[in-house]
This record gives sequence, C-alpha cells and structure tokens, in this order.
Amino acid sequence: ARVLFGKAHTYEEAAEIIYRTYEYYIYRYPQKRFHGKTANQVRQEALTAVTPEQYPIAPNRRIERFWEGIEKSKAKHQAQAQQ
Repeated sequence: ARVLFGKAHTYEEAAEIIYRTYEYYIYRYPQKRFHGKTANQVRQEALTAVTPEQYPIAPNRRIERFWEGIEKSKAKHQAQAQQ
C-alpha cells in the first residue's frame, strides 16, 4: 500500500489507503494467473457462466516445504512422547 498510495498519518488516511489498494487489485490489476484479467472480470464471468472457468493456484514449493517441516516436527515430538 505504501508503494501505491504513500504513508498514512491518521486512521482515516490508513483506511483510505487500504480501500484504494483493494480497489486497485480488484478492478485495475490484471493478473497472470487469471490470464491477464482482473479479479473483478473473473468474478463477473463466473457469475454469468453456467460452468465458470477454473483458475487453479500454482503450487508454492516454499510453502509446501514449510508444512513438510511442521509435519516432521510433529512426528518427532509424538515419537519422543511415546518413549
């Protein structure tokens, strides 16, 4: 938000920055995962289509590794608790 709309010095300015940021990303920002469409365009098409087009989220290997580490840690702690 700071990059797009500057710094906020009051609550009202912060609220305006947040609102304008959401508005930008929903109505004006074409996204690669939506094949160059904005989120609003995708939503409008989905509302009028019998079978909306699917836009699956690409796997994020960094997040997958994070959760794998969590599962390993849980398994380790469970094994220690059983001993």
